[in-house]
Amino acid sequence: MLRSLALSCLVFISFVQTAHAQNVRIKELAHLRGDRTNSLIGFGLIVGLNKTGDTPTSLAKNKAVQTLLGRLGMTIDSGPVTTLSAAAVIVTAELPAFARVGDKIDIKVSVIGDAKSLAGGTLLSTPLKSGDGEIYAMADGAIVLGQANGSGVKVQTVSVIADGGMIEKDFIPSLVQNQAIDLNLVKSDFSTSNRIALAINQHFHAEIATAVDPARVKVHVPEASWSNVTGFIAEMETLEVLADQKAVVIINERTGTIVMGGDVKISPIAISHNGFSINAGGKGKPADAVKSLDGSTVNDLVKGLNQMGVKPEDLISILQSIHASGALRAEIKLM
Repeated sequence: MLRSLALSCLVFISFVQTAHAQNVRIKELAHLRGDRTNSLIGFGLIVGLNKTGDTPTSLAKNKAVQTLLGRLGMTIDSGPVTTLSAAAVIVTAELPAFARVGDKIDIKVSVIGDAKSLAGGTLLSTPLKSGDGEIYAMADGAIVLGQANGSGVKVQTVSVIADGGMIEKDFIPSLVQNQAIDLNLVKSDFSTSNRIALAINQHFHAEIATAVDPARVKVHVPEASWSNVTGFIAEMETLEVLADQKAVVIINERTGTIVMGGDVKISPIAISHNGFSINAGGKGKPADAVKSLDGSTVNDLVKGLNQMGVKPEDLISILQSIHASGALRAEIKLM
């Protein structure tokens, strides 16, 4: 039963092919250098827990409570804080590019001590810093547990607070340097990089873009657009380019899943495996006890083998052997 199910899943997934080369907007293929998020982090304290907080032996909670009360003008002994209604947490967030003062962002709180649950707690005001030590946001809010683990059970020690962070300092990255913009490709590729540069030059009727390498295209902003760089970038990002991609076959040996492009080629080859023989990779000449599979792509081969009832593990082994022989013109990635 399990074998039949695995084969059915393989048949279904094998036919879900990756896309052929197609026209894609530049904004999907590349991003502007500097247009990225920054990570923020802070050390906070959650209060109001129903005896599920850190125990008195938690040094992090003890320090957090003492620091908080000290800021409020209260002096307490440096000994353990015996209450179980508080928990020390690490607060993290992503600071988006061009965030302005007053904007709100989501935050994530995670226990760092031995607290059992954050349910019902409240995060006290916590400064969030970037890697340069500057405070860019303040975080606070009520804890709501909604994240589940792989078993469907709610995680009690981690919570995401929607809009729990308030931006306190503008984050405006510099996209233009020396009147030029760098486009960093999401996936480096010589052909795609060159096509992006050609598309920009053709559209603006000027040699303003250069493919520096497979991962970067440098674009000089025309003088006429210096006063409206935003408009220039918006126009440039919507240009469409024929995106290229390497031929890849991805195999998950654990689940029997195979994902491939529809045009991944194989050369004519004869295969003998576990008591059956086939000719693949082109128009074969049938012979006794030899099955001929028409077509010259991996997709054709997989369809034919599935129709023959080949087991998933055998199909994967066949593809790996064809690749080892040099007849499979693609990279194989094992998961």
